[in-house]
Amino acid sequence: MKKIYFLMVFFAICFCVLMSNVNNNGVNADAKCEVSFHFDGLQAIAFGDSKRVSDGILDVHHHSPLIEVKEIKAGKETVIRTIKADELKGKVLNVDVPNSQQHPTRYYSPDMSKDVQDFRWCLDIENDLFQKQLYLKDNFFTKIHFNTGKFYTESITENKYQFVVGSKIHNFKREIGTAAAQVQLKSGESLIISGLEKPIKLIPSGNVSYRVDITNLPPENMANMDHFSFYYDAVKLSVPQYMPILVKKASFRPSPMVCEAVIFGKSSIK
Repeated sequence: MKKIYFLMVFFAICFCVLMSNVNNNGVNADAKCEVSFHFDGLQAIAFGDSKRVSDGILDVHHHSPLIEVKEIKAGKETVIRTIKADELKGKVLNVDVPNSQQHPTRYYSPDMSKDVQDFRWCLDIENDLFQKQLYLKDNFFTKIHFNTGKFYTESITENKYQFVVGSKIHNFKREIGTAAAQVQLKSGESLIISGLEKPIKLIPSGNVSYRVDITNLPPENMANMDHFSFYYDAVKLSVPQYMPILVKKASFRPSPMVCEAVIFGKSSIK
């Protein structure tokens, strides 16, 4: 009887080891794939809708909206899809993970001063400058609705900025962050960018991750100009037009060129 018992235990152990080896050699059910989104150039990222975040790409002369989707494997980036301005004009795109119940979030750390990825480093025109809702006009070149994703600060400026209108200086006096977002896909999930003639589907595959660059920039040889002023053309309320200048050069003109995505924490984009 004891021999039979020990044989049963021995075979049970062998079976567990075998199954463990099968799982280790196969696809990890908990494997994740990161899709990151990066924003550069004139666009307004609105957080007024609790269920989605919307990116309104401004329709500005000399600026060319562009979306590039890149596959990253073993540290090498390969462009797998390019969407140019003529394909984006007037389009409304949606970023979704089908069957996911997660809404977009913002990354906040316990201490912003010690964590440069804290989303509060990004400039929020409504909360940081005016402390009220400004209401965005609906005349964007392209609109992109994010129904998922975690938004964070990708990097911050080396220098501190102030905002000035006439002789009045706003008490804002700090570095400005660049916005980014990421979506973690589990095995079996996919990320869909719809609204184009041909939708984009990104799925986990081995050690592959994806990067999506959303830009709205002028040509490199374009002369300096107050790009930031175009944000005031995008809001409905008439407000003082605070312009960003470097703190260490606060008494000099012209202002440095600032052509970055900014946040509207109170308004929404339909």
